Amino acid sequence: MPTAAETDRQIRRLYNIAYRIDPIGRMLTNPHADTATVTYAMARIPKALSAANRLLALPGVAEHPETPYARSFLNTAQRQLNAPTTRLLLIANHARQAAAHADATDDDLQVIVFRNIEHRCRNLTATARVEPALGRRGWTRNDHVASDRLQHWAAQWGLTTDPTPPPAATPQAPAEMVRQAAARAAIRNRCAAGIRCTEPDCQTYGALKVTTLPGAWLCPACIPKANARLAAHGCAPDTIRPDPGAIPDGARYIVSMHNVIGPGTRSIDCDTPQRAQFIAETERPFNNTFYNIWIALPRR
Repeated sequence: MPTAAETDRQIRRLYNIAYRIDPIGRMLTNPHADTATVTYAMARIPKALSAANRLLALPGVAEHPETPYARSFLNTAQRQLNAPTTRLLLIANHARQAAAHADATDDDLQVIVFRNIEHRCRNLTATARVEPALGRRGWTRNDHVASDRLQHWAAQWGLTTDPTPPPAATPQAPAEMVRQAAARAAIRNRCAAGIRCTEPDCQTYGALKVTTLPGAWLCPACIPKANARLAAHGCAPDTIRPDPGAIPDGARYIVSMHNVIGPGTRSIDCDTPQRAQFIAETERPFNNTFYNIWIALPRR
């Protein structure tokens, strides 16, 4: 039989494992967890549980009065590892990768579908959190049904807990998603001419970078109007002119999208003016009210 000191030493080892596995298990409750985080947690938790089980098999450890508390951490991590929300996170991250690939190939319907799947997976993961102080009670029966249906819908599009090739035939998409995909394709066609004129009442694409007005892009028809507006305030005539030297060869286009209130400001780096304008019109954050397109030096 082991001595009391030896049993206490094994209990301390058990607690060390339990305390380390607890934050790793909580990673799988984060609805924004990326692929690397989920993969790390799914690899570490089984190893930690295996080590803990070896300690629990030692004489005197399982019967120790302090073991149940350590077991609670281990059981929580194991439940989270096997929870449907972990599968949803895997699907969400695969959907994000698939949407990025579809975006690169201009497959607008798949972009809409995959982003919808990712958004719904992450929302359900957030709903599953149990925090009574914040009024969060976890999933209802309807949430469980929604999770099952969402996983089935994702599988039809080739998204499961494991990366799989896309289905041979494209599944039927809801009419609303088809409409959104058509609208996205129409935006791409408009943006093929280049950056949209920044004058509020102008809808012309293919605007030019001009002098004097930082961040402004004006079409040829709006340059005289802008000059007349400045002249009325005492500026010299023809202050605003096209500035071809403002865009060096290989320049990058930075789209900065802003919210008047609340968070959501972000910037996206683009290689072409067409892509920059397309991003500005399709990737705008919630409550977005305006955007700017800036010129950056080429990458070295």
